[in-house]
Amino acid sequence: MRKIIMLMLTVLGLALQPLSAQNTEGSDNYKYYKAVELLDEGGDPQEARKLAVENIKANPKHIDSYLLIAGIDRREADYASALRQIEQAMKNNHKESGFSEALLLWWKAIIYDELGNTRKAVDTMEQVVKMARKTDKEHLVSMMENLAQFRYDLKEYDASDAVYREIMKIDESTLLPRIGLARNLIARERYDEALSALEECRKYDRDYAEIYRFQMKAYEGKKEYKKMIDAMMTLFEKTDDTDYIDTDVLLKDVSYSVALLKEKIAGEGDNALWKVVLASVYQDSHKYSEVIPILDGLIEEYGYDEDLLEERADCYALMGMTDLAVKDMNKAIDLCDERNHAYYYARRGEIFRSAALYDEAIQDFSKVIDRYPTGAYGYYARGWCKELSGDQDGAMKDYNEGISVDEDYPYIYLMRGSLYLEKGEMEKAMTDFETVVAKDTTVEDGSCRHYALNFLGKTEEALEWMEKIIELDPDDPGNWYDKACLLARMNRCDEAVSALRTSFEKGFRKFPHVDHDNDMDPIRDRDDFQALMQQYRKMLEQEVLTIGKDLDESAGKVVSEIEMKKMYGGTYEIPCSVNGLPLKMIFDTGASDVTISSVEANFMLKNGYLSENDVKGKKHYMTASGDIHEGTILKLKEVKLGDAVLKNIEASVVHSQKAPLLLGQSVLEKFGTITIDNVNSKLLIKQ
Repeated sequence: MRKIIMLMLTVLGLALQPLSAQNTEGSDNYKYYKAVELLDEGGDPQEARKLAVENIKANPKHIDSYLLIAGIDRREADYASALRQIEQAMKNNHKESGFSEALLLWWKAIIYDELGNTRKAVDTMEQVVKMARKTDKEHLVSMMENLAQFRYDLKEYDASDAVYREIMKIDESTLLPRIGLARNLIARERYDEALSALEECRKYDRDYAEIYRFQMKAYEGKKEYKKMIDAMMTLFEKTDDTDYIDTDVLLKDVSYSVALLKEKIAGEGDNALWKVVLASVYQDSHKYSEVIPILDGLIEEYGYDEDLLEERADCYALMGMTDLAVKDMNKAIDLCDERNHAYYYARRGEIFRSAALYDEAIQDFSKVIDRYPTGAYGYYARGWCKELSGDQDGAMKDYNEGISVDEDYPYIYLMRGSLYLEKGEMEKAMTDFETVVAKDTTVEDGSCRHYALNFLGKTEEALEWMEKIIELDPDDPGNWYDKACLLARMNRCDEAVSALRTSFEKGFRKFPHVDHDNDMDPIRDRDDFQALMQQYRKMLEQEVLTIGKDLDESAGKVVSEIEMKKMYGGTYEIPCSVNGLPLKMIFDTGASDVTISSVEANFMLKNGYLSENDVKGKKHYMTASGDIHEGTILKLKEVKLGDAVLKNIEASVVHSQKAPLLLGQSVLEKFGTITIDNVNSKLLIKQ
């Protein structure tokens, strides 16, 4: 609701464009119109602001210029300046401007709200509505909707209801106030009444998406999660917006969601969306052995993709299958854009660290630092690995360098402080822990404040902070592991083992990390700790067996050998089939896509190898000579090389009868690892 109302207001009065174009008096408004043109073209807002300021100097009563500046200032969150500009507009306003006092006050009310002064926003909007009844009837409903929203924000639900009911008297057909009334009922926890009100809204417009969004909230309040999930699916159907597919909602009832998604997959087999969502549900519920076969299928169907590889690597790593995790990350690094290498090096480094492979992790985090020398994370991560491997001096150097380039990364102070503590430098350690507490003030995943509080002797505060983090996501196994570490450091050993058990129950499987984590030292020799580790290690072994992966045999397996014919110029001709049609392709390392001639494309279309639905649009491509041409884009359902298959591959139609069928290297790599056997003239595909 708030999003919709604010968007409406942006369109009506808060965009950078003026509310009215009537104010054109004066011959020296050229700079104002240049400013508007500059913004329209995506230019620098500050340059546009300067032009508007200059225009005001020439014409102080040009109200549009003040409002343009106010809009820019508001967008830059300089609300004080925006208010001053609106006040100047009100001071210099005149009959010919096209702006009433109500419209200008409306702007002020919005900015008061954005400043967090909703009470002042309400008081101002009361004035606005009173004025608008006489002067701005065309904007009255929108203004009243805004007032109702502000009343809601102040939890003044009865007053908000009154405004919505008045709007309904003005315009019986509008849905927004009816949904507003339902929203207010949800806020009062009167869920059944809200659902009845929303059902009435459906009689007006069954396709209005916001109805189903608020149905979700009402069903959530009633803890009727199946109906909540159904409402979310309906919301998606009405909008076709994948942003509404919320895994957190699906996790409210995993069994129901899994059954629903499997039904979707069965009915829409060619739609990868539901497979991806199902994989996310399994992954977020820590059922990694269920995720991997789905990702295997997606990779087999659509080819290698760095995002899919990263997801699968994550699952492998969490199941202790480090070799396969690293293999996938290696492939992801090969495929991804170079500018993303640092991210994937960091992800691979984390896998190495969790597996206690510290030398390899240090190498990866060094690569992160090489690419982002001004970021603290690389130094923190590398320093931690050095510390875990026994290199305290190297760790301290990294922590110091990380702080020198970024003073606002709390975790690195925590690590340095704990290292100072080990070295017996108590004063320095306490200073670092105090710095953590001062800088880490937000309860969120990744916070380390609780550790610092514990080191400072504030154990109860530490536990309270830890509990707040767990409340954010009680199903996150990492949060429970952190709690186990914290409790172990406090020598509250029974509670630590209990928290560790919860962590394992929720999916934590980083056993090599546990083996080397000195936080676990206070409980490591306990029988219940040893029994717990043994129990879940055996469970992990069984989970690994269910995947059907043999680490030794799967690595580097040749899935296809294709005879090649070497052509003049160093290229190779490779037999293949496209949508079942036998063809010969040229393997061109200089090309990136699949290209076919118009002759081949027309033949395939006329003979049923392609359909009209496979024609997807136009694309510009560059030839080897550097010339740019336009081509038709096709979706090829299947490209087969020997026993290796890719599905749903994009191809460009070159409008030349002599153009060869080209198989670009980037596409070929999606089959797997490509090796050319020049001696035997064979192409080897390994997966």
